[in-house]
This record gives sequence, structure tokens and C-alpha cells, in this order.
Amino acid sequence: MKQPARAKARSRETVGKDVFFALTDLMSFLTHHDTLTGIQRVQSNIARSLIDRRGDDARYIIADRPVPGKDACFRELDRTAFVRLIDYVNGEVVDHDQLQALLSLCVDGARPVTPRPGSAVILLGSFWSNENTVDRYLALKRSGVRIGVYIYDIIPLSHPEFCDAYLVRDFSASLLDLCLVADFFLAISDHTRSDLARFLSENSPSQPPIRTVRLAHAMTLQPEVADIWPNAMQRLKGREYVAFVSTIEGRKNHLYAVNVWRQLIADGVEVPDLVLAGRKGWRINGLIDLLEGTDNLDGRVHLVHDLSDTELAAVYENSLFTVFPSLVEGWGLPVGESLALGKMCAASNTSSIPEVGGDFVDYFDPTNLQDGVKVIARLIQNRAWLADRERNIADHFTARTWDEVADEFMAEVADLGRAPPTPIGVAMLEAGVVYRPSDVFQPPSPHRWLQDRATRFLMARSFYGNETVGCWMRGPSGEMVFQTGLAEGEPIVIDIAAFSTGLLGDAGVTLMLDPVAGKPRLRPVALHLPVEPGAQYQIRGHVGPAGLCRLTLEVAGPYERPGGDERDLAIGFSAIGFAPAADIEARMDLLEGMTLKVATYRPTSSAGGG
Repeated sequence: MKQPARAKARSRETVGKDVFFALTDLMSFLTHHDTLTGIQRVQSNIARSLIDRRGDDARYIIADRPVPGKDACFRELDRTAFVRLIDYVNGEVVDHDQLQALLSLCVDGARPVTPRPGSAVILLGSFWSNENTVDRYLALKRSGVRIGVYIYDIIPLSHPEFCDAYLVRDFSASLLDLCLVADFFLAISDHTRSDLARFLSENSPSQPPIRTVRLAHAMTLQPEVADIWPNAMQRLKGREYVAFVSTIEGRKNHLYAVNVWRQLIADGVEVPDLVLAGRKGWRINGLIDLLEGTDNLDGRVHLVHDLSDTELAAVYENSLFTVFPSLVEGWGLPVGESLALGKMCAASNTSSIPEVGGDFVDYFDPTNLQDGVKVIARLIQNRAWLADRERNIADHFTARTWDEVADEFMAEVADLGRAPPTPIGVAMLEAGVVYRPSDVFQPPSPHRWLQDRATRFLMARSFYGNETVGCWMRGPSGEMVFQTGLAEGEPIVIDIAAFSTGLLGDAGVTLMLDPVAGKPRLRPVALHLPVEPGAQYQIRGHVGPAGLCRLTLEVAGPYERPGGDERDLAIGFSAIGFAPAADIEARMDLLEGMTLKVATYRPTSSAGGG
């Protein structure tokens, strides 16, 4: 097998319209951390290369905090201030106060901007975080802006056992939301692209195109090792060690590496020290228990964290070799970092890792301890083999650079931008299931994430954000459009639990089921509701074309708004569900699932855009 292929050289293309990279989550990350890791490092390196190579072709935006009742507003980062910030955080020494000062200059100096129709907005970071959720981009999509998403992996879906339950829920809901909005996806590896395509084919009503734009091998734009030694590793100076650079979490398989060292010691091998360089994450109780119980294997294992990129480069450069026994990856950046600095790596043979390492890595099965013992023992004991493998890297390996990533990224966006935009999708509801906006505040459940996602997208057009009481409608009228999966014209019943402020006075409330055109006999059905603080209603009608239904709520007449809140509040809903009129079992499920909750209004600080 040959080394990983370099990106095809592409001529500079004119994208025609602006390309905006959304970096809100990166700016938020830097308010809490002084060093970049993982996704944040990728964002900064791609953006930095684009600024150097593509000039005004790419622009960088952040979303303002949600304003009740208004669509998301965006501000464009000043390039000079942004470059100064990124260069500083990637430097040798990072002072927290200086970093925060540069961050403030960058964020506070950002100018309001509205992307034009035909432009593209790329979610470059964590699309599942509060800063990047789909409600921020719906108004742009409706105006004719294309939405693209860079996907790092779908591990919270493919391997939820390695992730926090709340991450699984938020990631799942957000990804499926994006399937109803995104015009295209870009993936960091062929493995991620394949996983994403398979997941979408099984779970999403829409299938946006997916292209691969592989990450770089190098840790920094121009990896150079300064004459620096991390303070956290002073006692290791002059000693042999093997480096394992990665966030310390369950799926990275640190316990496997430590157990390999235990086995080698038991076999009488004179092992070098093992350095675990990375922040502590989740699912590591077994690892910590083992280290505490063995005094870090009698001092042979060392944990260091919060290293700068320059310090990490020194960790790589001064290591005997590196290990990376991760169980599953979207890319495997530590493998590429090791090779880019000329260091041999022993790594897992799973997921995307062989895409990164090619023939330059010694692979093992991360679920078979003896396989890892054999591969790593050879690198420790057979120095001629290790030297030969390092010469192979020096003579034949060519690292993929961030400049290549940036050029390929823009070429793919330009190509995908020539296709017609995808229409905005609608929420898919399941017959007999009750959907509640407040469910997102409940502990995560592996059986409910589709409901959470469907409810969030159902309310995104006309409602404020989720609250424990339910979801308040924006102003006197709103709609919920959803897909039933039923045939056009099929009789249907819909149950909805509604609530009000109790301040509607003489204003009337109308609930209407509109089959969204279609056959002439499919007339809208309207109910004129009694004005009550909380009530549960049932409306009957017919399914429209393509299985769609539109439910509208309207307040007719003036009403009093509650004090102490900027939002225009009148009514909202706390639960909704449907069933085919002829399906008695689904109707019984719906009846049992619905509860009557009387809601009273109280201002809440959690209210936000929906």
C-alpha cells in the first residue's frame, strides 16, 4: 500500500458568491481554554490557511446571542484581529489574560453582516453545541443561503457507549436537524463519509451530497520544534519514553496501552516510560483506578495536560516512538502528527486510522492485547527495526498540509454550489407517539432522541425556545408542518395540549388543520377554542399531499402581554401527537401518552430563539 495520497492540485476557482465559515463555537471555546485541541485546532488551521491563500474568498462569522423573537444575527470577524488571536494561541507560551484580551478585541470588533442569497455558510466546528444549533441558520436558509457542514465523525451515534449520554442526545438531534436544512456535507475521511452516508440512508428523509476533504497530517501549519521542554515533564528529561497524545477518554483506549506496559514488564522487557499527554475526559474510571492502585506502574506512566502546540511538538520529537490504540476515530490526527515529525507510530487498525498512516505505521488490533504487546515489544526491543521504519518515513512520507486542505475545501464548496439548493425539510412524526418540547430537559434516553429532534424542528419556524412548560408561540399566529408518512387523503386525528398566559381577555383562539392543498375535497378544518389557561384538544381532518399536514394556531383580537418579558406571548403548546383515524391502537397510545397540564406564565431566563 502506498502512502496516503496527496490532495489533487486544483487551480484556484472563483466561487461566485461569498463563503462564510461559522466559528462561534471556536470563540466560545477560547473563553474557557488557553490551548486548542481536536476540532478547535482543525478550525483554526483551516481558517488560517484560507486567510493566507484565498484572501477575500473566505469570510469568518460568529452568531450573536439569541434575541427573543428575532432571527439570529451574525458578525464578521476582522481578519487582522483573528490572525493575531490564532497565531498567539498557537505560540510557544500562552498567557491567559493576554489571550482573553486578544479574544475580546476579536469578538468585540466584529461587524454585523448578512450573507447574501447564493452565498454559503459552512459550519466548521461542533454543530451540536448551543452556538451552532440549526435554529441559528434557518432564516439564512430560507433567504437562499446554502448551508454546508464539516463532519468529523458520528461516533456518538455509531459508538454511544464511549460518549456522555447528553452528547449522544444533542449530537443525534442536531445531525438529523441538519439533514433537513443542509445543502451538503463534507467529511474528514472516507471512513466518516461512509458512516454518515449509511446513517442518513437509514434515518433521514433527505440525502444531501457528501464529499471527503481529508485533514492534514501536521499538527501546526509549519511544524517546527523549538528548543523547549514542557515543565510538566522535567523529571523525564534525558529518559526514554513513548508518547500517547490524545484526550484521555474511554474510546481512545488508554487502559489498553497501560495494560500493554504491564504485560511487557511482567514479561521482563525493559520498557521506556509511557507519557499520556492530553486532557482528562469521560469513561476513564478503570484507567484511573489501575494507575492509582499501581502507583502509575511504579512511576513508569506519566499524565500531562494543557500543553501548547509547541510543547506537544517537543513531546513528539523527543519520544522513542508513539502509540495510538484508539478503538474508533473520524481521522486520527495524532498518527499524522507523529509521522509529520518523523516519528514512528504503533496504532490501531480500525476505522479511519489506516487512511492517515498508510504503510508508515505498525498496526495492531486494539481489542487483542497480545497483538499490541507483540507490535510494541518489537519497536522497543528491535532498534534496527525501529530505525528502518523511521528511515522509511524520512525518505518516502509526505505530510498533507493545511494549505492543501484549505484549497480542496474551497474547490469542493465551489463545485457543490453549482447544484440547485435543497429545500428545507419538515419534521417526521410517528403515529401514536407524543412529542413534548420539555423532553429536552429530561435525562437522555436512547429511545427518545428521535422524538426530541422532531419536536425541536417542528417548532423552529414559529415558536420560541424549549422551556419546562412547553413552547411559547411567537406572537398571535404560528404553524407546525410535519410529515406523517401516510397517504394523501387518509383521515387523521391530532391531539395537542395548549396553554396560554391567562391574559387573552376577549381574544379568540383558532386551531386549524390544513392538508396543504392537494385534492379539492381536502378542506381545512378549524376549531374555535375556549380561552383557558391550559387545555387539551383533538382535531380531525385529512392528510395532505406527500403525507404532509399543517397545524396552525391563531389568536384573533387584542390581548395583554405579560410584564417583565420582551417576547410577544399569548399561547403555546406542551404536547402534540397524531394517529390515523382508523388505527385504534395508535389512537389509544396517543390518548394514554397525552397529559393535561395547566400552564401558568412566569418569566424565565432560559428563553431563547427557537
